[in-house]
Amino acid sequence: MDDEIKEKYIKAGKIASQVKEESRKIVKVGSRLLEIAETLERMIKEKGGQPAFPLNLSLNELAAHYTPYKGDETEIKKGDVIKIDMGVHVDGYVADTAYTISFSEAHEKLSEASKQALENAIAVVKPGALISDISSKIEETILGYGFNPVSNLTGHGLENYHLHAEPQIPNVKFQGTKRLSEGQTIAIEPFATTGAGRIKETEPILIFMFIKPRPVRNQDARKIIEYVQRYNGLPFAERWLTSSEAIGFGLPDSLFKIRIALKELREKGVIYDYAPLKEIANGFVSQHEHTVIVEEEPIVTTR
Repeated sequence: MDDEIKEKYIKAGKIASQVKEESRKIVKVGSRLLEIAETLERMIKEKGGQPAFPLNLSLNELAAHYTPYKGDETEIKKGDVIKIDMGVHVDGYVADTAYTISFSEAHEKLSEASKQALENAIAVVKPGALISDISSKIEETILGYGFNPVSNLTGHGLENYHLHAEPQIPNVKFQGTKRLSEGQTIAIEPFATTGAGRIKETEPILIFMFIKPRPVRNQDARKIIEYVQRYNGLPFAERWLTSSEAIGFGLPDSLFKIRIALKELREKGVIYDYAPLKEIANGFVSQHEHTVIVEEEPIVTTR
């Protein structure tokens, strides 16, 4: 990795870390998820970055991929466990980080389990380290707290404008020979749950990613294809298509029309959707995540 690229990864991580710290002031009981998302995404831009994906605000049994929609009235309540997962990019070089806040004393240990699993996993990172050793450390830590790791969610590599690159870093033990390489950038993200340790897709689907253009009939769908090119293949939110900028570009000032257009784009394979991920036994879920550049002394960009 050359120095210019490394500096962009580090800058993205610094912005993410700053916004994460400031987010703690506004993520509280009574806060609306929509206001949190819009505020933090705006902060990312004000600090010189761009959102690498829509801010994820996943409550309780939802593990990931929930972002508020236009008009979303959902508020944080006492007893909730919320995962705040944010991505920042600088010229496509991504920092991916997450943390959990428990508004229930009963689930503070659950949050601590994924947090400690992350720290223990980072301690294993170095060039040549077996990915399976990282996964084993995550599982052992979470089980040690009395919870289950989520087995069908993984950490991942990060590349330029590529959010989920190789290698995959499972949260459970496996037999494997793949090793980390110097200069790789990875996101390690343990998930711990009070449930069965697996997730499934649910609704509503609010996050999408452009794949490739195809012929579509709907005029609004064609305009969306044009508009989302600006994200260079990174995920976008339904609500981003209802912004004043999007309307000024020519998208309809109608959430109903946007949803009709998105439906056609999904059916034609123009966009990929990221459904919210729910724990199969409705167990509460916690998550912590950092981005790490693999070196002899690893650089945790989002610390």
